[in-house]
Amino acid sequence: MLTGPQKKRHYNTDDQRIFLTQQAADAKIAIQHTVADMQATAKAVANISWWTQHYPWYAVGAATVLGFIAATSVRTPADHRTRPAPPTTGQTAARPSWTVALFEIVRSMVMSTIIDALNPKGQPSGQAQPTQADASLS
Repeated sequence: MLTGPQKKRHYNTDDQRIFLTQQAADAKIAIQHTVADMQATAKAVANISWWTQHYPWYAVGAATVLGFIAATSVRTPADHRTRPAPPTTGQTAARPSWTVALFEIVRSMVMSTIIDALNPKGQPSGQAQPTQADASLS
């Protein structure tokens, strides 16, 4: 809810103390209106039901990506898992299931897509951006 333009006030410019007091009061009111406008805007933007009604496929995609990220963060990293005992000579090592392999492939593809989307255009993901000091050296 945006507030309309404020009425023009006539300030007492004869007395500096009164003028500054009026300015401080106006500034306080302006800050209060700005905070109220920001809160109303934040509530409107965070209205998930409105977004899903107007953009259902984007909502489904966002939910899928967030679910995928949550699932990959919940899984224990490979270096923190307890290592099973090595198989004895009579046992064969169990192969991971095809779903685990598929999950890892999809996970790596999604993570590389996210990393590419976060990096500036035309810059490889492992390369740091040159700074102004680097440019002056060349």
